[in-house]
Amino acid sequence: MKGKFNKKKLEKYKLPPRIIIKFQNSLDLPYTEQKEVENYFLKNNVIQWKNLRLKFPGITVSKVFNSLEPEEIKKLMIKIENSNSNYTPPNFLKCYAIDCPYGTNTDDLLSILSKNKHVEYTYIESDAIPPCNITGVNPGLSNQGYLNASPEGIDAKYAWTFKGGCGEGNVEFIDIERGWKLNHDDIDRAGVDLLFGDNTDHSGHGSAVLGIILMQDNDKGGIGIVPKVKAHVMSQIDQHRDQGGRIRKRNIINDAILKAIHRLNPGDILLIEAQVNDDLNQFPVEIRQLTFDMIESATAMGIIVIEPAGNGDLFTGFGIDLDEFSNTSGKRILNRDSADFKDSGAIMVAASTESEPHGRKRFSNYGSRIDCYAWGSGVFTANDPADPDREGIDPANPDYNPNFSGTSSASAIIAGAAIAVQSIVEGLRKPRLDPARMRSILSSNGTSSSSNIKVMPDLKQIIDNIILPS
Repeated sequence: MKGKFNKKKLEKYKLPPRIIIKFQNSLDLPYTEQKEVENYFLKNNVIQWKNLRLKFPGITVSKVFNSLEPEEIKKLMIKIENSNSNYTPPNFLKCYAIDCPYGTNTDDLLSILSKNKHVEYTYIESDAIPPCNITGVNPGLSNQGYLNASPEGIDAKYAWTFKGGCGEGNVEFIDIERGWKLNHDDIDRAGVDLLFGDNTDHSGHGSAVLGIILMQDNDKGGIGIVPKVKAHVMSQIDQHRDQGGRIRKRNIINDAILKAIHRLNPGDILLIEAQVNDDLNQFPVEIRQLTFDMIESATAMGIIVIEPAGNGDLFTGFGIDLDEFSNTSGKRILNRDSADFKDSGAIMVAASTESEPHGRKRFSNYGSRIDCYAWGSGVFTANDPADPDREGIDPANPDYNPNFSGTSSASAIIAGAAIAVQSIVEGLRKPRLDPARMRSILSSNGTSSSSNIKVMPDLKQIIDNIILPS
């Protein structure tokens, strides 16, 4: 991993602690405004809320999901269940969050909650950590090797010769992360709109992700994999006032995913450009139980979900073998050969070198859970020059990042490939691919790597050998 680990920089974006609680379904709990929720827990001895507030001053309890009304959530749960007879979604109306002031002894609080008979599961929500920034006609097109034919890239240029190959059609795409520059010269004409959350920070990262997918065909910068796709963004961050009246940020990734499920149709694409941290180790977001439940619900609905595998150990710069990862219960949930394996249905993406043969980038996580890989460095894309956290940007051309990197760049490339495949399928008036079929196609047709990161999709191979013949 290029660059040095910067602890002060990481602390700068640390959010106040938040604990997720999933209560047992048998409980009759209110899913209303925070004041009413607080009053309910004060009057009812479900978690001894009065004693907890005395022991941990300043904590507040509220529902996790605010993007939809309770009746809408009920209808969505029914819709998910009806769309997949083999899947029963969790009861989202039993999910609550305890927001804590800085300095709260969350380990003690978590220990008390986890022993409560009414609690199904509880955990400390990771910060929405800053995305990894290792460095950071269309004049930049010659620098976009990831668009080229296999084995160098995914051959987006071949996909452009087919109806739907530029993303035109009805397939919709949502990117979930922290921030974007939506009025960027190479993004603005795409008409991307913010559907949920607050566009707060790390706009350079979000701009780079959108750039890979949809930079416009003009006389500036580069061109996206699918520049005509219908795209939206949702932030995993919102801002609220704490009890002292100070404005705080909090991680609302689960609420954002719920809102995305409500918005998207089967076959649409959801990219979750986030990772979670366990000490200094960065993992895929689905290691958190409620986030796993949300992703599993999305794929059960037929939505194609793509997530980064994570950028490994921040301190050493080395990737982590996800097969060896154990959750707090000691279960190896990311090891496909383990009896404890849990499959969310998402497409998990690792990062490779841009040069051939494509080996794994040193920082990228790896293992049997990985489905695809793509370039994890040297990716030319858009940038927001106002973002203070972008590094390695050419001062003479600050609107573009010549070296966007990490499992973030790789996941954006795979999302672009998925959009192209689905749009071409739809353009041929064929049924949309479901999540399992899309994952199978992308993970088995392309350029293999010997680094336990599977395959970089080859759109020409997929179109010629899978889509057209079928």
